[in-house]
Amino acid sequence: MKHEAVEAFRGRYRAAIHPLYRGWLHGGLVLITGLSVIMLAYSALQNVSLTEWCVIPVSLLFANAGEYIAHRWLGHHKSRILPLFYQRHSGDHHSFFDEKLFYFANERDLRVVFFPLYLIYLFIFLLVLPVGFVLHSAGFDNAAYLFAIGAIGGYLLYEILHFSYHIPGNNPFRFILGWAWLRDLHRLHHTHAQMRHANFNITLPLMDVLLGTYKRH
Repeated sequence: MKHEAVEAFRGRYRAAIHPLYRGWLHGGLVLITGLSVIMLAYSALQNVSLTEWCVIPVSLLFANAGEYIAHRWLGHHKSRILPLFYQRHSGDHHSFFDEKLFYFANERDLRVVFFPLYLIYLFIFLLVLPVGFVLHSAGFDNAAYLFAIGAIGGYLLYEILHFSYHIPGNNPFRFILGWAWLRDLHRLHHTHAQMRHANFNITLPLMDVLLGTYKRH
């Protein structure tokens, strides 16, 4: 999409945002919801063994694969599965941001940065709770709670890092080791030539490396 077309889309998109929308409230509710689930699950843990703690990194790897699959095959390829996700991502997000117009200008622009608020509830009720129920029914109570912590942690990590990449100017995230590299990978993904071919991971490019879609330039 040409620079002028992106500018024009931004104008139309901003004009259509509901006047009561508040970006920081949107992000805050996602964060509060996720942290509440994490704290609730953590408070239910009892006598966790070293082996059981390994559920967290495994669930984070699961989340990393999930973000890649959803981003690559649902966010960039129109299908009958979650067509609204495709529209929100390819239709809105990639029309609003390219490699030059890469940053949001104000809090109302956050509507096109964050996932819709309802998505974290779908994630909890359609994935975290069913998996947790299966583990609990099998007698692995701690594993159920640890899976919830890791899966929701992965979701929040996605949202926080993605938000941080689109912050204009200097921001505190730049002091995190490796953050600038991750931001640049995502910026390359926002080029028209690469958005369907490269850098689908937002957190760490693990699946991109494994599946050959990791690109630096």
